[in-house]
Amino acid sequence: MNGHQHQPSESRAELKPRHQRGVALLATLILTLAVTIILGNIFYRHQIDVSQAAGSLHSDQAVLLAISAESWARDLISSANDNVKSDHFEEDWAQAIPFLPVDGGTVAGCIVDLQSRYNLNSLSGYTVSPLQREMDGTVFGHARVWQSLLQSVDIPVDGSSVAVIIDWLDKDDSAINPSGAERAEYSIYNPPRFPHNNLISDPGELAAMQGYSLRDVQILSPWITALPAVTPVNINTASEQMLLALSDGMGIEFVELVVGGRPYASTAEFYQVMNQYLMIGEPQVKVRWPVKLIDVKTSFFQLNLEVTLGQSKLQVKSIMHRKARGAPAVISREITVVPAGVTTLLFATVSDDEYEQDSDTEADYNKKYYMQPLCEAVPNNLNADF
Repeated sequence: MNGHQHQPSESRAELKPRHQRGVALLATLILTLAVTIILGNIFYRHQIDVSQAAGSLHSDQAVLLAISAESWARDLISSANDNVKSDHFEEDWAQAIPFLPVDGGTVAGCIVDLQSRYNLNSLSGYTVSPLQREMDGTVFGHARVWQSLLQSVDIPVDGSSVAVIIDWLDKDDSAINPSGAERAEYSIYNPPRFPHNNLISDPGELAAMQGYSLRDVQILSPWITALPAVTPVNINTASEQMLLALSDGMGIEFVELVVGGRPYASTAEFYQVMNQYLMIGEPQVKVRWPVKLIDVKTSFFQLNLEVTLGQSKLQVKSIMHRKARGAPAVISREITVVPAGVTTLLFATVSDDEYEQDSDTEADYNKKYYMQPLCEAVPNNLNADF
């Protein structure tokens, strides 16, 4: 019996070292796993730090490249290098820069004549009498051009279409006529709105005005701007849509005459061409299209730029004001960081022929009006109604 009792005791003694070795092995594995995780985390954080540092460096370099391109654009349109008496598409500034290679990336862009568009701030300064004369059809000015532009893109027009913009811009709190809107009208909104009572700095502000929507702004975006002064439209660079709005009822005939005679060296040359067609005398032509409404030169340009450097991509929009002498001044600069992996559209032509005029589907609407490239080419084809 003693032999039988002693045998289990020996088995337990043999198992004890084996158990200890198993625990030690498990502890070693856990320690190895922990060290691996810690090292992996350190390596991962290091990679993030390196990537962030590289991205920050590329972003800084991209901004410097953009500023350099901006300086080049200012020099290009300066009075020392450009004929400031007439601006048109045959000049050097109007030639786009398609993907100029730089060390580690590309730079591309174009300069846009902002006075080829309708300046919303041109409605500032209107008082009751001048507005009434235009609405009666006695004279042709910025107010009626705006109504014509709205009609040409199928945006409903009524008495408030002009009045609410004038009230938004003027400094008083009295509506210009019963169709206008001031603080009292905007106070019922939820949340309440307040008229700016000053010049606007972004055409998107139109969406905040009574009777206008974001959709209207998106439709009008190729043809509108907001400049810090009342400005005429440059007929040398205006799109056919803008020329149609400027036609004062002549429609396609006016567009064809203007386009056929471009570029004009002076407004006098334009008046001569119009008089040869209308035979009403140049003084009457000047009254119909006064110099406050049309011109052949421009003071405000916008540089649209895209800079790609490494993983960084920037889009820059700089508005430049050119005076008769000296270098143009940058009065506004907007820098947008494009997320990595996002494909942007820099140059494109949006043509009315590509999409049906009578298409009411949301998809077609988005294609036509929402996808505006950085260097947009506004539709050159007129609506089918004309």
